[in-house]
Amino acid sequence: MPRIVAETTPWQPAPRPLPADRAVFAIGDVHAHADHLRTLQGRISGIIAAEQIAGQVSVVWLGDYIDRGWQPLETLDLVAAGLGRPGVEEVRLRGNHESYLIEAATGEDLGLARLLQWWRFGGEETLKTLAPNAHIEAPAELAAALCGSLGAERLAFLQGLALQHRIGDYIFVHAGINPDRPLEAQSEQDLLWIREPFLSGQDWPYPVTVVHGHTPEGPTALDHRIGVDSGVFDSGSLTAVELRGERLRFISTREEA
Repeated sequence: MPRIVAETTPWQPAPRPLPADRAVFAIGDVHAHADHLRTLQGRISGIIAAEQIAGQVSVVWLGDYIDRGWQPLETLDLVAAGLGRPGVEEVRLRGNHESYLIEAATGEDLGLARLLQWWRFGGEETLKTLAPNAHIEAPAELAAALCGSLGAERLAFLQGLALQHRIGDYIFVHAGINPDRPLEAQSEQDLLWIREPFLSGQDWPYPVTVVHGHTPEGPTALDHRIGVDSGVFDSGSLTAVELRGERLRFISTREEA
């Protein structure tokens, strides 16, 4: 089994400043790769301890904890447990993949078309793990199996995930925001699913930078957005960004033979 290690890039200028005593870590799409998340969270915890950051520290998980990997329950439990460091603010956001699971497990949307969409869009591993004996053509049976595997505590955790969070001039969200809408009028669909016109950011109208996952392009730092989805299910790398004062750096895992 390959060993997973974490590496940190050099510091670079951040699009917008935070107070000098403020540090924020944002973790990209985990997609049921709990081993990578465990290593990344350990590195973040080590940085906080070793560098003795004096001010407020926040950790934000950007969603998509499940699908495309075979450790959905272990991953959810790691995110829910957090770093376990006193005084650290922890914020957990919902991704579009969590919405599929919530809809199916609660019976909110058990339509066959929606379930097949989830299956094709990365849910196959999750469904085979959490409901191995249920049939997708029998939605009630499937919902019961998902609920049984999740348990009430995990389902409540999923239902309580936030859609966005703001720290200073940074907005943290799973997919992005729609530049054609006011900040206070963003739709759940956009927050969980948008790509364009957000990614290109032409004529960006807001005095904020968005930190997001959803689009697996590797670490990206632009004036209007910082993307931290490195597509761990394909690349073998899970990424977080650290924002501190006027600087940022990326922390990424990789598999070592």
